Amino acid sequence: MKIEDHAGYEEAIRRIQVAQRSSAEHLDLSSINLGALPGLLGQLTTLQSLELRDNQLRALPESMGQLTNLRRLNLSHNRLIDLPESMGQLTNLQNLDLNYNRLIDLPGSVGQLINLQRLDLSYNHLSALPESIGQLADLQTLDLSSNLLSALPESIGQLANLQTLDLSSNLVSVLPESLGQLKNLRTLILIGNQLTALSESLGQLTNLQKLYLSYNQLTALSEPIGQLTNLRTLDLSFNQVSTLPESLGHLTALTELFLHGNPNLGIPEEVLGSRLEEEVRKAGRAPREILEYYFAQRLGSKPLNEGKLILVGRGGVGKTSLVKMLTTSKFKKGEKTTEGIKISEWTCPLSRTQTVTMHVWDFGGQEMMHATHQFFLTARTLYLLVLDRRLGGYDAEADYWFRLIRAFGGPDAPVIVVLNKQKEEPFDVNRGGWLEKYAGNIAAFVTTDCADSKSITVLKRTIQERLGALKSIQEKFPSRWFAIKEELSRMTTDYVSFSDYRQICTKHGEADPERQSSLSGFLHDLGIALNYKDDPRLRFSYVLKPEWVTEGIYALIHAFINSKGVFTPGEAEVLLREKKYTADEVQFLLGLMERFELSFPFGDSKTQILIPQLLEDQQPSITSEFNLSECLNFGYRYTIVPEGLLPRFIVRTRHLHEQATRWKSGVVLRHSSGCRALVRADTAERQVRIHIDGPTASRRDLLAIIRHNFDAIHADYEFNPEDLLYPPGEPAKPLPLDDLRALRREGEATVPVVLADKKVIRADINSLIKSVEYSKPKLRLFLSYSHQDEKHANELRKDLILMERNGLIHTWFDRELSAGDKWESNILNELKSADIIVCQLSRDFLASDFCVLTELDIAIQRKIDGQAELIAYILKDCGWQDIPRLKQFQVLPRDAMPLANWRNKDKYWRAVAEGIQKVVEKLHARRV
Repeated sequence: MKIEDHAGYEEAIRRIQVAQRSSAEHLDLSSINLGALPGLLGQLTTLQSLELRDNQLRALPESMGQLTNLRRLNLSHNRLIDLPESMGQLTNLQNLDLNYNRLIDLPGSVGQLINLQRLDLSYNHLSALPESIGQLADLQTLDLSSNLLSALPESIGQLANLQTLDLSSNLVSVLPESLGQLKNLRTLILIGNQLTALSESLGQLTNLQKLYLSYNQLTALSEPIGQLTNLRTLDLSFNQVSTLPESLGHLTALTELFLHGNPNLGIPEEVLGSRLEEEVRKAGRAPREILEYYFAQRLGSKPLNEGKLILVGRGGVGKTSLVKMLTTSKFKKGEKTTEGIKISEWTCPLSRTQTVTMHVWDFGGQEMMHATHQFFLTARTLYLLVLDRRLGGYDAEADYWFRLIRAFGGPDAPVIVVLNKQKEEPFDVNRGGWLEKYAGNIAAFVTTDCADSKSITVLKRTIQERLGALKSIQEKFPSRWFAIKEELSRMTTDYVSFSDYRQICTKHGEADPERQSSLSGFLHDLGIALNYKDDPRLRFSYVLKPEWVTEGIYALIHAFINSKGVFTPGEAEVLLREKKYTADEVQFLLGLMERFELSFPFGDSKTQILIPQLLEDQQPSITSEFNLSECLNFGYRYTIVPEGLLPRFIVRTRHLHEQATRWKSGVVLRHSSGCRALVRADTAERQVRIHIDGPTASRRDLLAIIRHNFDAIHADYEFNPEDLLYPPGEPAKPLPLDDLRALRREGEATVPVVLADKKVIRADINSLIKSVEYSKPKLRLFLSYSHQDEKHANELRKDLILMERNGLIHTWFDRELSAGDKWESNILNELKSADIIVCQLSRDFLASDFCVLTELDIAIQRKIDGQAELIAYILKDCGWQDIPRLKQFQVLPRDAMPLANWRNKDKYWRAVAEGIQKVVEKLHARRV
């Protein structure tokens, strides 16, 4: 067939003729299997954009050079081997795509494309570049990835405006010195080359923000890399680097550091965190922490040789007996069941010359205790899941524990499945199925019986094998950290403040706060000294002895079972006095439980305390007042409903319910709008169901508060349950919210719903989604406060939840900063972009130069300039009236009464929130 007869060629001529008649500026000839270009194309002198991608083009005609007005030319995914010299006549060209061709060289005339800003030559067969490429003075992006380049011309340094250079997947072994002249370069990608060293001139790229060097042959880095002061991402994964220069510590802007695949550095995976290519990032450490660990161990280090072993399983499966056999080789039939957590030490031999000290945690199996386990399941831990035949239901049991372990110990936490009491009642499980389902977690299956010493020997050997593979066991510990660890383990007090902990570190030569924080994380994971530095409720508060925490908390839980979790502080003091807890320590422990969201004070004078985990199982009669078919119904579907989910929700929403409206697995909430909510967990169905009645217009407001509190709990558990919606009148027919959103994106207006009587209706998708969500644009609210008053700022945030969930505001405060962020510049950026600035006034606020001279000063000026609204509320008595410019603006609450002057503290926060809400509504009204 002649080319003129080809359907794609004929279609191209038709489109060209249409474009010629209309003097078109854009022509799309892509994906029509063209084969060759008609000469007629050169007559389209008005053309500015030409799409020729995905054809079978093997050559371009010289007439291409006549398209002198062309701004964009896309020739990607063709079969071009070379380009005509006439391409140089396209002097107005700004964007040229030539990726996925077969180009073996470029004509020298390419240097005449003086207006070119983006050039994509990726996935070709280029082995060299012409010197003329340096004439492309306006070029901003150059993609040369996946070619055969072994070197770059020196003229590359003339690309003064270049911002992105991608040379990944080539054969480059040496970088030209001229590369350092690219002063505007922001991103440099050199992945998958043959670099053995970096050019000294690289340090001149002072505006570089991202540098990717993975999969090369680098053995070391030169000191000039420390001059890249704007660098944010550095990827050195999978090289042969054995030492890092001290100058890396100068990279204060660095937020991402990837050093995986360099075993000679001696940095464990737990410290390195996620790899760059991982779609789902595990919690990792900030670059500074990684570097601090590396440089600390260089000063002198030795293997840690300590680890943590946790036994989990239901009560009565024999965990305590197994611990006794492991640690003492003694077995006593009818061993008393562990209440809470018992911690033992086990000196475990790994080889003839090496032993490790294992901190063995025996977790009590009672269900009422599971809510607290989350605070002690950690990384760097080997888990033993103990099962026996008596309880049965192995699949459900395993699923429960594996999900808890993954949530709190990490997705790769190793687990040995122990099938215990085999002499009494032999049994097995579906090992193959479990290995498929829990891939990455199951380390081994072991059958045991404490009356059979041989089976215990097999268990010990299996544990030893797994410990040998556990990287944290071999982890190098800086020498001075051992001295700190030893002092903490010997301390006579049961807890020390974090400031005292810092003093202990400084005494032993560790003065750097970041390294002190890093060490506290290791000690917590190992169960030597607890510190919840990553928990916003307990961040940098105390370092605690594990036994002191667990014994006290579990003693309280056990003691008040019969009272359904209700007790007084005085009763707690009497109980714990027998266990040598002082009155002050009891108060501290009660405060710890409240921050753990295990309990809360209630009643008008807050003289009683409730542990919701111990509430009645029976739901109260008030639940029958809800007509579910007339409610707004919402829900969550989980892979597992953890024991502590509803009790924690009850703690968080305590200001919305009363004693007679709560039980162990549910609660009835009342809102000031007149709405009520019935919130219940159904563990069998793995769901939480929410039913709201009352004024229709206000139901969504109460749902907003409920969802916000569940979101906070889900974040702690690292669970991502499925949001469920229910069509009006059908509380038993859940529809996944994400599915409804997907249907709406695809243009669907309704969704079929099968009713109880098997009739099918079409529910309106948009109405369903709108019933639970707002779509108004959010106002940015900046919360300015002193860190001394952080707990009060968190109280206000609880009352801003409704506006946040309803999409009216996005609240920002500095705890949203991530490790490695430039805190001052980020705060100023947020402050200058806020629509509303709220200042929490107190003596500590006024004593802070940054709060008053920076944040408040900017807030006042932005209010004067009409750029933002300024709201101040009086938290504590202070001299706020002495700031003349502040007195002219709105001050909350009424009569400027501080918190201490309010009998009902909840009403104080509500009054402040309502004042803020009025401003929010006013601004939204203006936008409309």
